[in-house]
Amino acid sequence: MTLEQLEEELPNGLHDAQIRSITRNFENDTLTLEVRILTGLYDDPPEKRSAYRNGSITFIGVKVFVIETPDASSAFLARGAVYFIASRTEPGSIPAQVVAKLAPGNNMYSFFILDWHSNIHLAALDMTFGWQHE
Repeated sequence: MTLEQLEEELPNGLHDAQIRSITRNFENDTLTLEVRILTGLYDDPPEKRSAYRNGSITFIGVKVFVIETPDASSAFLARGAVYFIASRTEPGSIPAQVVAKLAPGNNMYSFFILDWHSNIHLAALDMTFGWQHE
């Protein structure tokens, strides 16, 4: 699965999604983002329009994981989940020497953390998504 495929499957894509936590497992090369996904739709009754549901995005075969330093003028000191915008990583965001060492088939993604004004970058072979039972 790719991030683009996940966005197509979700009711609102990753619009207004939040990262609740990040877990990086170096022994099995995974990274899990616990996320809060907006599931309410514009046409829903008012009490359901802002509905969120928790899920997990797990990246498999992770070889690169970088968290940029937050902008000092941002709200990085605030506690709580952070809003993000996900995209493919722009060339130059990860040093070319590192990218050249990656096996073919790696997907590189960036998560711009709105609350920090900085990015999280990663390279992984695959990913899965699942809803958390609440």
